[in-house]
Amino acid sequence: MKNYIAISGSIFAIVAFAHLLRIIDGWEVIVNDQAVPMHISYFAFVATGLLAVWAFRSK
Repeated sequence: MKNYIAISGSIFAIVAFAHLLRIIDGWEVIVNDQAVPMHISYFAFVATGLLAVWAFRSK
């Protein structure tokens, strides 16, 4: 079970880092010819960051 928690925490941390890079560099994401608003990355950064912290603290 500890391996699962470590792996899921690492994946959440990588996704949070990707959202942080998008926020810093201003990358545009287009899905189905629609631009994804930047505030989605702010929310996703906080959510995945908190999930990563939670996983590593419970390990």
